[in-house]
Amino acid sequence: MQNKYLLSIDYGSQSVRALVFDHHGQLIVKVAQQVSPYNVVQLGWAEQDVDYCWQQVCLVLRKLWSQTNITPSQITALTITTQRNCVINLDKHQNALRPMIMWPDSRRATKFPKLKPWWRLAFMVVGMTKRIRYFQGESELNWIAQHEPNVYNNTDKVCFLSGYLNFKLTGELKDSVASQVGFVPFDYKNRCWGNKHNWQWQAIDIKPSQMIEVIEPGEVLGLVSPSASEATGLINGIAVISAGADKACETLTATAASTHVASVSLGTAATINITQTKYREAFRYLPAYPSLTEQSYINEIILQRGFWLLSHFIEQYGEADSVKAKSLGISTEELICRAIADIEPGCDGLLLQPFWAPGVIYPGPEARGSIVGFTPDHSRLHLYRALIEGILFALKQGLERLSKIAPETITVIRISGGGSQSDVVMQMAADIFNLPCERVQTFETSGLGAAIACAKGAGIYQSIEQGAKAMVKIGRRFEPSEQAPIYQDIYRRKSKNLYRYLKPFYNKY
Repeated sequence: MQNKYLLSIDYGSQSVRALVFDHHGQLIVKVAQQVSPYNVVQLGWAEQDVDYCWQQVCLVLRKLWSQTNITPSQITALTITTQRNCVINLDKHQNALRPMIMWPDSRRATKFPKLKPWWRLAFMVVGMTKRIRYFQGESELNWIAQHEPNVYNNTDKVCFLSGYLNFKLTGELKDSVASQVGFVPFDYKNRCWGNKHNWQWQAIDIKPSQMIEVIEPGEVLGLVSPSASEATGLINGIAVISAGADKACETLTATAASTHVASVSLGTAATINITQTKYREAFRYLPAYPSLTEQSYINEIILQRGFWLLSHFIEQYGEADSVKAKSLGISTEELICRAIADIEPGCDGLLLQPFWAPGVIYPGPEARGSIVGFTPDHSRLHLYRALIEGILFALKQGLERLSKIAPETITVIRISGGGSQSDVVMQMAADIFNLPCERVQTFETSGLGAAIACAKGAGIYQSIEQGAKAMVKIGRRFEPSEQAPIYQDIYRRKSKNLYRYLKPFYNKY
């Protein structure tokens, strides 16, 4: 294995990164290519040209060979991880029929297939009719069927961004079971496309024949094709290994396949996840997603607008902060995280509920963001801290729900994403969760998780779980401080029930 490395390609919301790891999990080289996140053709839309995405992958790999001492011959195998729920319609020649609809997109279908009478009755009995209709409205495929019939009629296959990039690398239209997160008819319990009787096939305008082949993480998807070799510089015939979507990879790295560890991601979206070997749902009809670990599942609570909110508030109110940060040579987020350390826990009564984007199950489709408790004494620093506290409080409530189905007691939280880079945020997390919070050895947690799957596929480890135990190293640990009891009191008396109190107001919209 001397000088033989694993290559992870991580296509994120702001950049695509080529990450070279050794089989111990050490990050050897990182090269990044900034990308345009998406195009806003109309208000609320988020689209991107799929050929643009492939070109960015080619560019970052060319930079890897030209700007570092890594050579293509040193790569044993490679894998790819991407954002989830980025939907692509392909014709019979595997050409994209329209730009990819990305996960931040907020357009909704208003016409969709009717469920069979027995399904309508079943959902009415369990009180899920409104949520199932919301699910149907959120489906990008239903929107296309309603508004773009030419695209709908010429669609031969549907895939996510990960599947498309795998195809561009290998010429084979395949993807990982751990990448199938979105409004598609996937049977998460059995880790395959649903059988013809599943209600999702009636709820979404799609046929089983239009779905692509999916395989387990750690298996070979295909080999780098001659055309991909020419475009990227990769060696022709090198193995491309199945990994999973970004959150699945992050969760593997954060938990190291352990069931007593919860994974928190403080990225553009904020999530809290646990891993277990049995299929259990935290909320009815909120699926447990396939884990990268063999025959395991991830339970997830997600805030679609996580630390995106901090960037949004900076854009709206933080011009002075941005100017000051630039003069100091640091990011605005870093400046703010330093400044809010002087604000007392609870922000003098200011509470923020971070549901800027609703959900299907939790939060529900009626959810709205809210800020409660403003006084003339509050500054924008109070607002910044309340925002971070609000995200962490919401994730704490998610942890309470997940703990009811966890196979063992959660004793530690491992945190990744941009927010984890701040010591102030990490300490706030430890105090709000009232549990030790740890970083892993690299901020490139998605890339490392993908590399672990790659190591298994390359034959370095016998299983992904074995690879995780060997390749994940733990960084700094933050213990709950004297402020933890203050946060527990705020959570119990105010934050925990805020959504329930405000829900009647949301339902009026």
